[in-house]
Amino acid sequence: MNKAKVIGLVALMSVSSFAMAAYTGPQEQNKVSVAQLKDVADDQWVTLEGKLVKHLGGENYTFRDESGEVEVEVDGDVWRGVEVGPNDLIRIRGEVDHSWNKTEVEVENLEKVGAAPQSKGGFIAK
Repeated sequence: MNKAKVIGLVALMSVSSFAMAAYTGPQEQNKVSVAQLKDVADDQWVTLEGKLVKHLGGENYTFRDESGEVEVEVDGDVWRGVEVGPNDLIRIRGEVDHSWNKTEVEVENLEKVGAAPQSKGGFIAK
């Protein structure tokens, strides 16, 4: 009877060790330059810092950093009320999309670099 209890206890302990919690949040993003995008695998997540210099229409923009330009797609929900002009330094995170004749980045997160958090209205408590 003791053998059965010991075996059961060992089995229970080994199962519970597999159920331990682990970090599931976002991981450090792969920071690259526009010039390096050509070497990044399709569907790879990247982080870029630069400026949106031109609106191409719809959700498409020209993004520029010190190494070059790339077309980016910024869905309406990604903006979250952030206003960006062509002189604002921004950080974008998104997925690389290599198509037949061009590379673009599908942006999932956009933020101004060095900007204070923007209020969505209301008062700031002191």
